[in-house]
Amino acid sequence: MIQFSKIGEILHELQSLTDFVIIGDTILDLQLKRKGTDSDIDIFVLGISVLVDDDAIRDFAYQRGWDYGRTPIDTPRLFVPVDDDQLQIDLYENIQDFFVPKEIIENAIDIKLGNYQFKTVRLEDYILLKANAFREEDEDELKTIVYLI
Repeated sequence: MIQFSKIGEILHELQSLTDFVIIGDTILDLQLKRKGTDSDIDIFVLGISVLVDDDAIRDFAYQRGWDYGRTPIDTPRLFVPVDDDQLQIDLYENIQDFFVPKEIIENAIDIKLGNYQFKTVRLEDYILLKANAFREEDEDELKTIVYLI
């Protein structure tokens, strides 16, 4: 498990490249007041394009000693070493079948990870995104959310 304080430091560094909103299942870990996550971090970028600015994102990662890869929908994926572990950060924007409505981004709330503030989608908006995508893994995650809340 990677502690949220460490994740906060990494995401703060990423803020020097672009503004973003946390959109992935990390939201559930935060709502459950967990100390960290075993999951990846999914972010919706606001200040740059994951397509147009791909070279800048790759250079940013390499300058910090991070590894660079691609998500299943061909957007940037960063691999950040954290102690004996590795944090995966997936960068998204509205592309292909991946869509986050503007209203969900605008309704993002502030959360604190370690010493830093970040925006994250509200839990109810996260549930709506999962229900809308409704892949097999989304169905399982929605069942887990219902069980937990």
